[in-house]
Amino acid sequence: MKNIILVSLVTLLSFPTLAETCGQHLDKGIPSSNSDQFLCRDGYAVGYNYNTKNADWVAYHITAESVNITNKRSNAFQEDTEMPDYARSTLADYKGSGYDRGHLAPSATMDFTQESMKQSFLMSNMSPQLPGFNRVGWRVLEEHVRDLANEYNELYVVTGPIYQGNEGTIGNGVVIPSAFYKVILDPSFDEAIAFIVPHRDVSSSELANFITTIDEVERQTGLDFFAQTPDSIEDNMESVQWEEMWPTNQ
Repeated sequence: MKNIILVSLVTLLSFPTLAETCGQHLDKGIPSSNSDQFLCRDGYAVGYNYNTKNADWVAYHITAESVNITNKRSNAFQEDTEMPDYARSTLADYKGSGYDRGHLAPSATMDFTQESMKQSFLMSNMSPQLPGFNRVGWRVLEEHVRDLANEYNELYVVTGPIYQGNEGTIGNGVVIPSAFYKVILDPSFDEAIAFIVPHRDVSSSELANFITTIDEVERQTGLDFFAQTPDSIEDNMESVQWEEMWPTNQ
């Protein structure tokens, strides 16, 4: 399928221009050029997969300032009309499925403006997530990322699904991921922490068990994170588990 590069102004772009248009969110590199469609939002960037009807990756840059600005949660889930009808996930896909419409770019991190909050509820930013995953362990991990932004001043985050080849679907072919990853880069100290969290009920006390290396996330996803980092730094950063970025009281 021919790749389409699309931004919120519905302007076709060359691939190098994507990083410029998405600005800060892709400053450290685009995780993959193989997604079917690319979307730039105020608070995040998306590489979307038409076959799975999930994002391959969602990337966002946050700061201590941005995570401390809040706007009222909208809860206005809506289809993403920038994508072809056949490739979209819909509200109907999730109805009665038992799965939450789980944010990849969290609404509580995207609420620095009302427009960014609204964009976070586009269905292209959702994956099917079990309530005991989305509302418990995954939510705590998202909260911790905001805490890290306050501690380190700024972060680059990439998150998305992992598939193991035996996934089911909901609705009209929306694939249910087997796990979710989150990689978090502190650009000031060139340290990063990565998680692969199995898609099941997860408690906050378990999260430390899912710390891994960026290299392992890349192996399981085929993505390449933070490629704009010099190789001499990237090789060490991505091969080490930076557990000191996870609080001991969690």
